[in-house]
Amino acid sequence: MVLAAEFSASLGMIAQTDAERVAHHLAEVGLPTHLQDIAGFAQEGLADADALMTLMAQDKKVRRGRLTFILLEAVGRAVIARDVEPVTVRDFLKARLAGKN
Repeated sequence: MVLAAEFSASLGMIAQTDAERVAHHLAEVGLPTHLQDIAGFAQEGLADADALMTLMAQDKKVRRGRLTFILLEAVGRAVIARDVEPVTVRDFLKARLAGKN
């Protein structure tokens, strides 16, 4: 959820402060807010954007080879996005995995 909010912010769909609110709320209830916080993340070889993209390509929401994302127009208002370019996703993941905002 945090990545969806941050990705939405990077696409200009929501303000960065809204993405931060989502992350703060999830952290407050004890949920992981970074990919690296997920148990087994590094051991599974997932600390690489290309490996994540390969896994995402197997998701049930992939249609005709295109990834489908649930993104935010506002906090509490999600939309389905089927027109996100894979290179945009890969660049976003690389930046997040490198610790860049």
